[in-house]
Formats: sequence, C-alpha cells, structure tokens
Amino acid sequence: MSEAQFQNRKAAKIEGGFDALVIGATADAFAAAALMARAGLHVVLIETGERAQDKKEIAPGYYAIPGDPIAFALDQAVVDGLDLYRCGLSFAARRLETFVRFGDGATLTTTGDPELIEEAVAALCEADAGAFSAFLAQERKTARALTDWFSGGAAPAAPGREMLAASIDDVLSGRFADRRLTDYLRAEASLGAPARASEPYSYLSLLRRLSGEIAGLQGGVAAIAGGGRGLANALRRAAQTAGVSIRQTDRVKSVIVEWDKVAGVSFDDGGQLRAPIIVSALGARETFIDFVGRARLDIEFARILDFASPPIGSCRAHLALSGPLGDPLVGADLSRRFLLALAAQPLESGFLAARRGEVRPGVAELVFPSSLDAALAPHGCLTATILLHPVPYFSPDDEPRRAQIEQLARDALRAIAPEMSAGVVAVDIEAPVRAAPTTYEAIERRRLITDASGLEGYYFCGPEALIGAGVSLSAGRRAAERALRYFRTGGAS
Repeated sequence: MSEAQFQNRKAAKIEGGFDALVIGATADAFAAAALMARAGLHVVLIETGERAQDKKEIAPGYYAIPGDPIAFALDQAVVDGLDLYRCGLSFAARRLETFVRFGDGATLTTTGDPELIEEAVAALCEADAGAFSAFLAQERKTARALTDWFSGGAAPAAPGREMLAASIDDVLSGRFADRRLTDYLRAEASLGAPARASEPYSYLSLLRRLSGEIAGLQGGVAAIAGGGRGLANALRRAAQTAGVSIRQTDRVKSVIVEWDKVAGVSFDDGGQLRAPIIVSALGARETFIDFVGRARLDIEFARILDFASPPIGSCRAHLALSGPLGDPLVGADLSRRFLLALAAQPLESGFLAARRGEVRPGVAELVFPSSLDAALAPHGCLTATILLHPVPYFSPDDEPRRAQIEQLARDALRAIAPEMSAGVVAVDIEAPVRAAPTTYEAIERRRLITDASGLEGYYFCGPEALIGAGVSLSAGRRAAERALRYFRTGGAS
C-alpha cells in the first residue's frame, strides 16, 4: 500500500446510526428511500452515477428531455403515500389520444378513455366496433384483477394460469373481421417486449399494458410534465422532504455482511456507512455477485443470477425538425401519441432480424414534446421523440449501429407522417434499453430475486424486479414494505 493510500484509509470515516441505506439513482430507489423515511426510518440514499440533465441541446435552440416522455402506469400507493403532486408531479397532458398508422397507410384515432373506443373503431370498421369495445372492456377487467400480481403481490388463482400462458396471436386470432384491429393491439403489447406475439406468455404483455393506471384512468396514457426527469425531480423532492440524506458517489465497493445479516456498505477508500437494512436499485449481478460475492449467497440463489440477457432492446431517438410538420392528418393535433402498427408478418420479421443483430422496422411510438412545451424548439419548429422496438442491443459507442438506428428513426417518422415536409435538422440517439423478460418469466424471477438471497436486511428493486417496459414505482414500494416489516419485527435490532 502506498503512503497516499495509507493516509486515505487513515482519513476514511466509519459512520453509523442509520436505519437504512438505498443504493442507486432510479425512480424506484428514490421511491423506496422516501417511503421508508416517511415511516420514520433514518435513511441515506447513495446516488450512483452522474445526475442526469433535465434537458439536452441536440441542435441550436432544440432541446430533448432524456427518458420516457409518457407513462402508462404510476403506482397510486406511491403517488398518494409520498404526496407527489405537492412535490411537483404534474401532467402536461392527461388521457392522450393515440393516432395509429397501419402498415397499409390506414389510420385509427383512439380516444383518451378506453371506455369510449367504440365510436373511434366504427370509423375504421363499423362491423367490428361493438366486438372490439366488448373485448377491450373484458381485457381491462381481467387486467384489473391481475394488477396486484403485476406489482409484486400474490399470484392469481390457479384456474386462470393456463389462459395466461397463451400468445397474443392465439387470443386475437379470428376475433375481428378487420385484421388491422389485431395489428393495433399487437403493437401495443409488443412495445418493450422480448418475445414475438406468436410466442407463449406474450398475451400477458397486453394485460400488463391494460392494467396500469395513470392520472386516475386504467389503460390510459399521459404525458408527465418534464418527462422522466419531471418524475425524477418530484421523487427527489419527496425524498428530501421526508428527511432522506442524499450522497452522490460511485465508490461503493461492497456490502458488509456479518453472519447472515447485512451491516452496511464499504467504499473504495476504506470508509463505511453502517445500517441494518440495505435496498439496492442496481442490477442483480452487481447487487449480489459484485457487492456480496457468491460465497455468501445461497447456492441455488446464485444460480438464478446466471441468466442470459435478451439480445434485443428498445432505443429512443430525438429529432429536431425545421418547421411545421406538413402532414395534415398528423399535424392536426401534435399533442397526441402516435403509434406505427405493422401487420403480423413484418413485425415478426422485425423481431427475428433484431435477434440476428439486424435492424428492420418494428413498432414505433412517437410524441412531439415541443407541442407540450414550446420552449423545447425555436418558434415554428418541432422536436420529436420516437421509441423504436425491437432493435439489436448495441454499445452506445457503436457508430455504424447508431447510424442504422438514426435511419430507422427517420423512416419510422416518415411512415407515421408520410406527407411530412419538415426537414430533420439533427437526430440524437439515447443508449438502448434491454427488453424485459417475458412477463411471466419476469414475475417468477422477481419473486426469487427479491425473496431468496438468504441475507437478512438486504432488499432489491433493480431492473430485474421490474415487470414490463416503463416506470411504475411498484418495485420500490414493495422493497420498502419488506424492509419496514423487517425493521418493525425486530430483525434490524
């Protein structure tokens, strides 16, 4: 050990007196920390990584807000428990309409309220309007019954399990005379999904999509003011209001384990924070293998962590547009959500190509953030944010792949708005996000990872605890609830 290292270790502090530590900077990390603090625990949140900017300039005068600009589900128990509306959470638009562009060029505009969809469907295919409305109502009822399961609660009753193993194509086959209605539901279910619509358990993706509640509406869509950063800022304020201490550092070296209980974290300079409860919002391998080590984990639990990540993912692109859009159908109301819904065969080909490492068209979800916040673009100009799925998972430094994704984003925008006259000034590509496992697999994996590590006081709300795409805050709430039960029953003493 060098003299400098020796002096650093001499200066390293060991701090105690804390009830719980939370590691990570995700929405679920802040939710877990704030909920525990509101319950009376002394909580320190170790914020890893650099704090993201609220917006990024992608061209002179054009700004993009990182992360997802819209939401399908926010755990109402977290929203109410943390009083997030008083902490700054607000919606730029509630009950967003969805404009669907089909592969053949036809369009469908759904209302913001799923209960009022019959009239919209009648404009596309009057013969199917009643059947589609009745089907969607039944699926929303089924999804509502599964909401607690999706958020980490008990599994549904046995009689429904076989149905849940079905594929989307099995459930939708022959149900409507107009196949484009099937294409629409397939596209909604496929966003962020790892499996093709023809594969088992893919039906659960549709139910997961319909189960979410946002701004008081089940199955709806809303735009959060400030996008993902707006939600993150509200959660940060909620945590600070509850008394959470926030420390920003990437120097966590390991989790301290004494006997079979966690006792704190150590840093690479020899410092320690001591607490009997730790909640990690980092990845499962980093949480358990890197911070704890296989030797201290249950053997079967360690094997669970050796799963292969899906080779596909989603990628979000931000585009700067020089002037009015020009497409009359799309441009009539830019404050809507836009969805590209391909037919079954092209979408299937897109999934297969992504698994082979090739880039082909798939589902695309488009919004125009500048229509909700005029400060994001120069006067008379636009910004567009488009989510592309599936794409091959790639390194953010892979320039040839980024060029392919940029072209895919341009093509998807043109497919949704074929009469677009605005020019594309710049395109900014976010790092890809891996597809979540199939919903059923994710639920089973979450149950094992969150309950079976064999370490008392160690809780998890990282990516592997999430179900489906998009933020919901349920993983953070469930981790906080387990930690509080442990604390109140004397396990932390």
